[in-house]
Amino acid sequence: MDIRTALCYWLCKLLTRPPAQRTVDYEAYADWRTHSLAQSWAAFADAHITGKDVLDFGCGDGPLSFFLSTHKQPKRMVGVDISPIGIERAKTTLSTAGVAAGVDIDFLLGDTERIPVPEQSFDTLVAFDCLEHVMSPAQILRDWHRVLRPGGHCLIEWFPYKGPWGPHMEALIPIPWAHVIFGERALFRTAEKIYDDPDFIPRHWDLDDNGNKKPNKWRNWSSFEEQGYINKLDIPHFKILAQQAGFQITRLDLHSFGGSPLRQNLGRMLMNLPIIGEYFVSYVTLEIARQPLHNPKQTATQYRNTGAIANETVKVL
Repeated sequence: MDIRTALCYWLCKLLTRPPAQRTVDYEAYADWRTHSLAQSWAAFADAHITGKDVLDFGCGDGPLSFFLSTHKQPKRMVGVDISPIGIERAKTTLSTAGVAAGVDIDFLLGDTERIPVPEQSFDTLVAFDCLEHVMSPAQILRDWHRVLRPGGHCLIEWFPYKGPWGPHMEALIPIPWAHVIFGERALFRTAEKIYDDPDFIPRHWDLDDNGNKKPNKWRNWSSFEEQGYINKLDIPHFKILAQQAGFQITRLDLHSFGGSPLRQNLGRMLMNLPIIGEYFVSYVTLEIARQPLHNPKQTATQYRNTGAIANETVKVL
């Protein structure tokens, strides 16, 4: 074991605490996820949903689709995901979900290259907690543009890679910025070792249909590229890709630490630092719009910002 892996492993053992119930019990996770999505939606306007044709990109087993269909009255809701298990669960839940009367809702199995819906068939696309997992973001952004009608919006909640928990490995690596401090290879070797540790409590995603712990997948990878789960996309690169796909960025809100007012103020201050500010961005809420046909070259966008990278002007190509 090299020195970085050894140090990372030692710190993980030191910092590991009993897991939250939602990570070991799928039903508890489903309840928590619904509540979490309701809080996330508070950052957006219901007008983007009510009476609209809405696509839920990366829907998983459908919690956001069901929340919006139950509380926000879309005309039509279609959830798309590349996970057959997720789509199967969503369709099973549909019969008991209590969707509002008059809402047409469906779930479709997609793939990594193209959304299985016609061009210009939706007014709004929502993508919560999934952009970081899109391994070909430029291609998918172009497909988002394809499926939206002129003037349509994408509403996004995103956890950029450079943030403290960018790798999404907290269950095994409870160290903020571990990917920056130790590097990818050390993270994967540490995760491999911890997963095999008798003291490690498997999360619900680590269990097979019979409730048995799955084989150690971490030993198969040494980088995020090999894993194919985290795309390492940062905010400046996203802006470029969105503009190249034909979108105007109409809103970009950055969020840092939660917790006490002192902690939140510290996060906002750190996000304003040059060069390293993005490392203190925990998550982003943003809106991008497909240009109306009559006005394809809007030239300036004013970002609303919660504390960093403020007052930027971007030319839409």
